[in-house]
Amino acid sequence: PGRTSARSRSSPDAAPIPDTSTAQAGKDEQYLPLPPTGWQARGLARAATALDAEAVRGLLNESVTALGAQVTWDAVVRPVLGALGRRWAEAGTGIEIEHLLSDCVPGVFSALAASPPTPAATRAATRPVLLAGMAGDQHRLPIVVLSATLAQRGVACRSLGADLPADALIAAIRRTAPIAILLWSELPDTANGALLTSLPRTRPGFRAFVAGPGWADIALAPQIPRLNSLQEATTVLSALAATPAHHL
Repeated sequence: PGRTSARSRSSPDAAPIPDTSTAQAGKDEQYLPLPPTGWQARGLARAATALDAEAVRGLLNESVTALGAQVTWDAVVRPVLGALGRRWAEAGTGIEIEHLLSDCVPGVFSALAASPPTPAATRAATRPVLLAGMAGDQHRLPIVVLSATLAQRGVACRSLGADLPADALIAAIRRTAPIAILLWSELPDTANGALLTSLPRTRPGFRAFVAGPGWADIALAPQIPRLNSLQEATTVLSALAATPAHHL
């Protein structure tokens, strides 16, 4: 997948952040200002600023274990990425920190998505949810993270990655007979509304959803909802996976 700078990265809306301590941040964070947030985000900022990949991965794994994938993304990773974006916009520095963090995050969340479901997470349907980035869109992180949050809910999921050509998406739909598909677009240039009208019909049918800021001003058919946050996407797709096929 292609690389993107912090200034071009945006993500779903954050969930409420736990532990809103306003304790003085460490010396490294003086150059990476964070909003009031939990100690996990402050620790991640220090480790990333020090370019300590091992510490970054360790903190992410600890956070996922303690808080879950969704809160880790919304309350730990996103504040640091946002601070890096502001630093880049104001000073033109810090892209090496963003690159290191962006390299560490997929490994942690992908491992979570690939792990067997916990005993409490029963797979509600054998038909998968397909996740993909629109053709030309190189943003991988949102798809990786959503795949992990769905895995924690026990939802069968197939992540097809970023920049998926339209013909490959159509082939995947026909091959897997998904219960739902979600298409991510970061920029309006890659939000191809015409593709949505040309998706193949399957039996049983599937629901189509879009997500990402690229879809904000794109006219969509009423039956194709726009999911506006990681929490909303996880909740909606998990509920759909638990719906009997004849109710779709």
